[in-house]
Amino acid sequence: MVSIIILNYNGKGFLMACLDSILKQTFTDFEIILFDNCSSDSSVSFLKENYSTDKVNIVVSEKNLGFAGGNNEALKHSKGEYVVLLNNDTVVEENWLAELVSSFEVGPTVGIAQSLVYTEGIPLKYFEMNGTLNLFGHNIMRFFDVAPNGIGDIFMVTGCSLIVKREVLNEVNGLFLDEYFAYAEDSFLSFKIKFAGYRSIHNANSVVRHLGGATMKKYKSRFVTYYQERNRILNFLIFFSDSFRRKYYPYLLYNLLLKFSYSIFFRKYSFIGLIKAYFWIIRNSEWIESRRIEMNKIKRVKEEDVLKILSGKIANGDNLLEVFLNKISLTYLKLVNIKVFESN
Repeated sequence: MVSIIILNYNGKGFLMACLDSILKQTFTDFEIILFDNCSSDSSVSFLKENYSTDKVNIVVSEKNLGFAGGNNEALKHSKGEYVVLLNNDTVVEENWLAELVSSFEVGPTVGIAQSLVYTEGIPLKYFEMNGTLNLFGHNIMRFFDVAPNGIGDIFMVTGCSLIVKREVLNEVNGLFLDEYFAYAEDSFLSFKIKFAGYRSIHNANSVVRHLGGATMKKYKSRFVTYYQERNRILNFLIFFSDSFRRKYYPYLLYNLLLKFSYSIFFRKYSFIGLIKAYFWIIRNSEWIESRRIEMNKIKRVKEEDVLKILSGKIANGDNLLEVFLNKISLTYLKLVNIKVFESN
């Protein structure tokens, strides 16, 4: 059986389309855990009036636990052999779940798989290949090839629509860290799965239509910048060795200078959000170290092998500024002998 976990926070307007598309699946051995993160828009009453069935287990939280804490809590209410995470602002095709489950037929070492997620506002060319992460935790697009059958190995698995074996979750101590709250939790899970020695794959035959960030659009940029920046960096501080981190700290200074510049001249980031993110990291060094010790216990793969499937690029584009920034990044990584994909 498959347990489909859907988090909801003031997403009443998306729920009918999402749930109705799931209930029309060709694969029928599933349960839905609808976890409401303390909504104030009558989502819960709507769900109880329209979806009180054996298929849908409605769980209501007394406070907003975020994406990380909400999924962790919802997982406790699930009992499937496989666990699916799906955003509430999505509509899935009728073979979406069947194809996700079939992902594990690719091989015994597959631990997690993602759907092909068409996201509103992202050009179609970016769905022709799969992406990875750079060393700042940002997505670098058009990285991994997809085979003609729609299957391809990847690093980064999107939390918008993914499936993972419960036995794998048990081995890597569950889904997320509650402290992440929102953003980069799926990156955290991707690191755990990869370091534990499992394959992560993309299945383009499992198709999802996604509005993209519908819940987080309600939050101010200070909130978004803080959690995005902090959590992206935490992933590298938690999963990598002291020797890597000594080389990584000057690289983070480059990241910080870039983000400050973008916050001032382009208003792409919140200056205050950036400051808060770095101060949190400095103040919580002991917490970071204790999490790193925990993660070391599940690691079966060398960090050098993980770095080889990450990118040293800063940006996706090919304009003069982005080419220049990428050149600086790759030059530094070469000087300090951090071997990323471009080093091969």
